Amino acid sequence: MSYTPRPGDYGVVKTNGIVAKLIRLGTLSRWNHAVICIEGDLIVEARPVGVSFGKASNYEHIAWNQHETLTDKQRPEIVDYAVAQIGKPYGFLDIFTIFLRILGLRVPPVKLWNKLSKREGFICSELVAEAYDKAGFKLINKPLNLVTPGDLAERLIYQ
Repeated sequence: MSYTPRPGDYGVVKTNGIVAKLIRLGTLSRWNHAVICIEGDLIVEARPVGVSFGKASNYEHIAWNQHETLTDKQRPEIVDYAVAQIGKPYGFLDIFTIFLRILGLRVPPVKLWNKLSKREGFICSELVAEAYDKAGFKLINKPLNLVTPGDLAERLIYQ
């Protein structure tokens, strides 16, 4: 039986391509992309072209977070925040930061780097984490710009 996502649910995806494989390898995860369900097949996602609408049906398999205890108030807040980010750029600086951390390097000063990365844009998992955070639901206990699809997928495993 398949799950029909509700507005505000996030999902994680395994896509193909060299960058997708590097993300999976670097984060030790099966997953390399994250999306937010808006309604039905409509999703919001951060991709290298920026934050945009997409279709869940474009992905062969999405693991949805069907067990989060979101309130009826939080769901539209997540959706509204995600939709408001449409057109914002992709967070290439965030990807670079995560890559450096995978290598065991810290980027000084961390507060300045985080501020710069926020100005740059969003990566997919950061968009999910921030949308949930704005709705008062803390997904991961780490800086939002460092949340990976694997971190989000881990929540699915332990639910």
